[in-house]
Amino acid sequence: MGSFLSHIFASNSNMKTISHLFNSYPTGYICDTTKQIVSALLVELNNNYSNDANHINWNYIHETYLELIPKGENLLLVIDCNGYNILQRAVSLKSVELTKWLLGYGCDCNRGTCSLPLHIATLNGPIEIVELLVKYGARVDCEARMCYPGPHSPNCELGRRSGILYNSGSQHNSANDRLQSADYYAIDGDQASILEYVMVRCEDNWLPWQCQKKPLLHSAFERGAWNCVNYLISERPDEINQLYDEYFPIHQAVLQDIKFLELLIQCNADLTQRTSTQQLTVLHVLLLLGKKSSNETLATLKLLFEMGCKQLVNEPDSLGNTPLHALIVRYSLEESQYNSPSHNGSEQTLRWTTWDMLHIFRFILQQGVIQSINRKGNSALCCVLRHVKDWEFRFELLYMLLQYGADPNCVGRDGSVPLILCFTPLLNKGLLHLLSHSKKVSYLNCVRILCKYGANPNCSYYRNTLTPLHVLVFSASEYMSLTNCDKPAAFAFIRQVLTVLLQHKLDPNVDFSQRNQHILLALLDLVQNARMPSDLDYVHDLSQTLMKFGANPDVKCSTEPTICHSQSSVFLKRSSDHVIFYYIHYLLRKEELLIDDKSNEQHFSKLICLYYQTMSHNELYSCLQQLNKELLIGSIRCNSQELTSLLRNLSSNPRSLKSIARNTIYHAMGRE
Repeated sequence: MGSFLSHIFASNSNMKTISHLFNSYPTGYICDTTKQIVSALLVELNNNYSNDANHINWNYIHETYLELIPKGENLLLVIDCNGYNILQRAVSLKSVELTKWLLGYGCDCNRGTCSLPLHIATLNGPIEIVELLVKYGARVDCEARMCYPGPHSPNCELGRRSGILYNSGSQHNSANDRLQSADYYAIDGDQASILEYVMVRCEDNWLPWQCQKKPLLHSAFERGAWNCVNYLISERPDEINQLYDEYFPIHQAVLQDIKFLELLIQCNADLTQRTSTQQLTVLHVLLLLGKKSSNETLATLKLLFEMGCKQLVNEPDSLGNTPLHALIVRYSLEESQYNSPSHNGSEQTLRWTTWDMLHIFRFILQQGVIQSINRKGNSALCCVLRHVKDWEFRFELLYMLLQYGADPNCVGRDGSVPLILCFTPLLNKGLLHLLSHSKKVSYLNCVRILCKYGANPNCSYYRNTLTPLHVLVFSASEYMSLTNCDKPAAFAFIRQVLTVLLQHKLDPNVDFSQRNQHILLALLDLVQNARMPSDLDYVHDLSQTLMKFGANPDVKCSTEPTICHSQSSVFLKRSSDHVIFYYIHYLLRKEELLIDDKSNEQHFSKLICLYYQTMSHNELYSCLQQLNKELLIGSIRCNSQELTSLLRNLSSNPRSLKSIARNTIYHAMGRE
């Protein structure tokens, strides 16, 4: 232990570190007169010279201010309106004469908690001030944050102590909070000559926490410092293929201008390197994290493919996403403005238009990405439907993928096929109200194009029996309970979607659910949600559409015995199994739907007449006779004379010859 401490105190740099820790706060004395002189000088520099030192009248400043300052006072205790002292202001103005005078006066260039004079000089230059500061003892290995040129950040100790805090209404750059030494600030300012000068004077660090700094070449590529990259790539070639903090230099270079990538390729950088955790290739990084314009991105892609990266086009990352998936996710971020300048503060991002995306998307597809399109458990079609929100653009991407061999029955991440993902948004209440006419057309086109290329309309969500038919019935029941003017348009759209599915072999006679064994019976639930008599027209329209494509109106739905009430007895009786029987019972429970007081139109009769025209003779008349019998004996009550008369007329009068012929043809053609 003793030898270890002796080794620390024997090193001059370590003694400087300890001295700096004890002198991190300004101390000393300054009189009021000197304070007023320095304050006036700071106001003079801030108001008249800004950041241009070429017009500083050194003789005037020296005679007016500096000659009046007595010896031995701490001038650094005075700060300007932004919280910076006279030495920091002199260095920021690149005034060699003023900086030299202040250092000769005795100002400590290592004192401060942020924006050290040497760091400002290495960031902005010139090298003469850097050499001057180093000559007067500025430590090149000291790490501090850089609040300059703006106000002090919320994390800055000097700002909190002086009362000059960061303005919360302005944008804050999180890079200001990282602690860096002079060589990294030289890279931030892309000062290659200053970086070379500082690197010569940096001592070899042997302490563990000092040896784990980011390689300089990584920082140069990350910050787009072209001059520093050209210098470091010859000085430190061992860092070209060195991994640090997930990334290789090639991953940082691909995010910068294309000349950075060309330079690394000339130096034989390995283009197949992957990030350590996410296993991202250089294509993933470019498409997912890049902030270039579309033209620059396309030019970078072409260069990478020419240099041998075409073999990486189907390579997945740790989550199973290929570069094609990364491109889709990237556009979803563009669409949601996660990468816009307004979201990221000072980071300038060039937005992609839909045409830019289509151009890059087509170029990627031409590179042989069929494995990526139909990747098992991560279909590109599902990726588009899950991430892209614009239905018009969704259709363009889906159509392009299907043309390049996409399988519309290939499942996505959650095990669902693309068609199910198409219908999932309809489960959100109010979606149809938000969709414009053009978006509804695009939605229909998406469903139609998937079915055209072989999507199974009878598919179901893998975790349960949710099918597109279930989603449509759920949406219809949600809109049936509304009273606004959007109801007709919503039901017209639902009917259009249903027609598209039925045209592509949707089976309307499959078991719908345990409660409602058939879709025609499930539609009767809409009667219970109806608010006015005219709502029954929607039930009629949907039932008619289903019957046009093969739904069986004679279907029998077995139910448990139900309790029937009459004036004289309560007994158990098995109800009829036909849908029209249930419909009559639903109407008797909501007799307010039987008569429209405004038009006196019998909306309820449309569905009854529909079943009357489509049901087989035996099933129809046995059901009607059962209903009339129950009405006659009083086992069911009906206060509507119109409904009673309609049922009596239909059961007592046989169908016409024309109606019988139509019914026979309808059944002979498979009820289509």
